[in-house]
Amino acid sequence: MNIYLDMNVYYRPFDDQSQPKIELESKAIEIIFKLIERWQYKVLWSYMLEFENNNTASKDKSEDIKAVAEIVCSETVLWHEAIDRMAKEIVEKSNTGSKDALHLACAIYGKCEYFITCDNPFIRTIKHNEQALRHIIGSIKLINPVDFIGKEFESDVNE
Repeated sequence: MNIYLDMNVYYRPFDDQSQPKIELESKAIEIIFKLIERWQYKVLWSYMLEFENNNTASKDKSEDIKAVAEIVCSETVLWHEAIDRMAKEIVEKSNTGSKDALHLACAIYGKCEYFITCDNPFIRTIKHNEQALRHIIGSIKLINPVDFIGKEFESDVNE
């Protein structure tokens, strides 16, 4: 299964863990990384993740994220004009920010089943505009790390 981790997923463990929501998401991300280590998922990196990571204010954080990406990511989505076209249409039909749209377009182009993000307003925006975006997003599912883990463990129990 191909998955795409939004940059905020990589940043979440560096955030203030005294907030329960952030702590819970960090724990879920830790579990996702453990599952990745067991080769249950193929994680895609992208030129957009690289761009964002290279432009962070903290070079130490950037280096840590780069090291994690080198371990967990097995493939990189490189720029293609089709990604730009998809992103432009996502912005037009959902009023999503251009960076978020480019990340989602990279995941779609990379044939990911899941786009995992801590950005719940982005998830809601895409779901709200799902009908207008169906021909672009196809069957990709946008999901929070906590919900992803719950869904994965639920499917393990039901099998």
